[in-house]
Amino acid sequence: MRHFLPARILVLALTLGACVNEFRSDGRLRPQASESHVEQIAAVEVGLRPAYGVKGAVTQTWTLEDRMRHYKVPGVSIAVAIDGELAWARAYGVGMSDDIQAVNTDTLFQAASLSKPIASLAALKLVEEGKISLDAPVNDYLVSWKIPDNKFTDATPVTLRHLMSHRAGTTIHGFKGYKDGAPIPTLPQILDGEAPSNTSPVRVMAEPGSTYRYSGGGYTIIQLLIEDVTHDKYANVVGEKILAPANMKRSNFDYPPKDNNFATGHVGKNSEPITAPGIAYPELAAAGVWTTPTELVRLGSRVAQSRNAGNTFLRNDLAVQLVPPSVEGPGLGFGLNNPGDGLAFVHNGHNPGYSARWINYADGRASVAILTNADSGGDLIREILSAVGHIYGWKQDGFTERAVVDLSSQEMMLIAGDYVFNPEDKDPIAKVTIIDNSLWISGPIAEMTRFYPASRNSFFISKGLNFTLERDVNDNPIAMSVEGEIRLTKKMPN
Repeated sequence: MRHFLPARILVLALTLGACVNEFRSDGRLRPQASESHVEQIAAVEVGLRPAYGVKGAVTQTWTLEDRMRHYKVPGVSIAVAIDGELAWARAYGVGMSDDIQAVNTDTLFQAASLSKPIASLAALKLVEEGKISLDAPVNDYLVSWKIPDNKFTDATPVTLRHLMSHRAGTTIHGFKGYKDGAPIPTLPQILDGEAPSNTSPVRVMAEPGSTYRYSGGGYTIIQLLIEDVTHDKYANVVGEKILAPANMKRSNFDYPPKDNNFATGHVGKNSEPITAPGIAYPELAAAGVWTTPTELVRLGSRVAQSRNAGNTFLRNDLAVQLVPPSVEGPGLGFGLNNPGDGLAFVHNGHNPGYSARWINYADGRASVAILTNADSGGDLIREILSAVGHIYGWKQDGFTERAVVDLSSQEMMLIAGDYVFNPEDKDPIAKVTIIDNSLWISGPIAEMTRFYPASRNSFFISKGLNFTLERDVNDNPIAMSVEGEIRLTKKMPN
């Protein structure tokens, strides 16, 4: 990691604005942020904070340098757009932990599941062109593979709208990827779970439209659908219909990377670098895009503009379906939030070695994207966004002090337990326990931390995740939603 200026000197230097020049690793002058945002940038760099504070408790703040070191994140790239225009972009650290090559705002990061909204936009362009319907059975369009019929699809065929909104009932939450040299399966092989695929078959396990079930498998069906309808490679279609019109010149789906300016992923608690050229994701629509925060906020701003100002990038009626007027409606590719100051469309991303988050206000006031090259980058991202929101006055992902309620011991005992993606899974994604008459949560979803009850069914952790309990007719907890994007089932004792 490159060295940072001491915090006090950094604030002074950035406040001087145009008097300070910064050079990129290639020796060229890096453009400065506009003077109107220099102080905000400085405040972010020394003002990281948890996403949530508890009312009555003292909130700690940190410098970006400190937290990158704490989380072992070698590199991070940030971009902020305001009212449809790039306000500032900054990159910190290095592309590989044992190197001195600094990342810059052009450095490509694997954006993982941020690929899904891009896939949705590409599919909607085909809807716009009349090549496919949102509400017709996708098997009417699929050629090289078909969704196998079963009792669920007999009742309700799977549509593109179901797939885009994670309501198709399809399996496979996420994909493992393929290491360098491993054979790469075709899309039909992936969808049928046939060798050399390393995942189970993608199948419909709930009636389409009946429930939310996050599914990378569903987006792989969308990828194949796009290829079957256009008779072209997915990357070519997305490049032509989305990346080029949005002026996303750096973004691509290349493997191995053809551009040398990319950040190496780092995995595990010690952030060990992934051996070059990294992990391949033939599931491009679900996980395969390489991009920069600057290009993501440019795209987010274009989506908001189409939604609010007419057919500028995507036909207005489709943009409104992509990001509906209320969180009550299913978004088509993005998650929807209303933190109290307006509707936002958002998405997280995580592949081995990379973590990302992209937030956008539906009215176009702001778009923020942060990409990192470490598994632990999600925690850092939440603290950066908390600082950004606190400084600019945005509630989406901004710092918030929250009240908590008391739960009875009996209620806590009902909530405690293991929560998994699928009932047959052995290892929990989240484990809720009781320690000193308080609820705590641990597992891949978060390191051991307090699980604060905001109400009987709503919980949060200070790092910025919200949880909502689902209960059965007897009022027993049966599942837990994480940020409205991931549904975890409570594992019942054998």
